[in-house]
Amino acid sequence: MGQRSTCLWVNTLIGVVLTAYVDESMRRRRGEGICFYVLAAVLVDDRDLDDVRDALKSLRRGKAKSIHWRYERPDRQPELAAAIASLPIRPVVAVCLHEIAVASERARRLCLASLLAALDDHAVARVILDSRREQDNNDLKVLQAWRRAGRPEAGVRMDFQDSEAEPALWAPDCVAGAVAWWLNGDGASWCHLEAITQVVDVDL
Repeated sequence: MGQRSTCLWVNTLIGVVLTAYVDESMRRRRGEGICFYVLAAVLVDDRDLDDVRDALKSLRRGKAKSIHWRYERPDRQPELAAAIASLPIRPVVAVCLHEIAVASERARRLCLASLLAALDDHAVARVILDSRREQDNNDLKVLQAWRRAGRPEAGVRMDFQDSEAEPALWAPDCVAGAVAWWLNGDGASWCHLEAITQVVDVDL
């Protein structure tokens, strides 16, 4: 992937409060030369949040408590991607292609740095990441170091929530999954999201 950062939409509306909901996907396989880390954000105007949550809840099937891309049937994934693309959201995705020798946490840090810079351009007020539980502290330490260094994008409020408790986190899970499937050679879902998504290539 070449260097790319297409800015599709910047928040210039007075009174609009944007929250970014963030989740990740990755591929790291023994014996493969190239791995990837994807950190996906979905920007939601707080005034639209209840509608977005309700729409995502309606996409659940059976007794499922949430939507999780990896557990959805392959024939349903494009349907989910199309439904998410129709919501009042803006996805922003940071993608890092790397060798197996690069640690996943390093790839995540690089993606987080690029993603926060892009979100700062959109004047996002708050970032909510899908909790990785004990690993959340890794993100906080990185953010605190960036704040001490005076990096402006690190001033955003960052919180962590469990995806089962916050339906808005299901959207970035699906966006990250669609990107990951596309990187694996299956673009059936990504084609629904590509036109509305800002993709940032992350350099090592």
